[in-house]
Amino acid sequence: MTWWGYAILSAACWGLQYVLLEALLVQVDFASAYSFLSLVNGFLVTALLLVLYPKQNWAPLWENWLTLRLVLFYVLSGTFAYLFNALAISQKNATLASLLEISYPVFIIIFTFIFLRKIHLNTMGFGGALMIIAGCAVVVFSKSQ
Repeated sequence: MTWWGYAILSAACWGLQYVLLEALLVQVDFASAYSFLSLVNGFLVTALLLVLYPKQNWAPLWENWLTLRLVLFYVLSGTFAYLFNALAISQKNATLASLLEISYPVFIIIFTFIFLRKIHLNTMGFGGALMIIAGCAVVVFSKSQ
């Protein structure tokens, strides 16, 4: 499968997950649902990757301080991203939360420049980033239910 095929499948899975979380949070409290879902999701991803890639070597993840810091920052940023996303869905709805969460490419551009000193965009790409920012402003100020 192509990289963009995986990206589209990922987007479809995220979209379904957002809606399911919104529906679930009507039925059960936030903390119970979210902690359980996070735990099960982590176990399932780990199990699947162990089946697909049985010969894993985790030792390089903590062999040097730079790699360990990257791992720790990745885990922390992912933890907060998932938590903030779920809180947004629980406080508003999946549709509006996703329309703001979709601004993450703008942050990828910023963090890629700050941490990797690279810019992967041309003028058209920057135009697209500005449209994302403008779209987020429209969503925030739309006063949608």
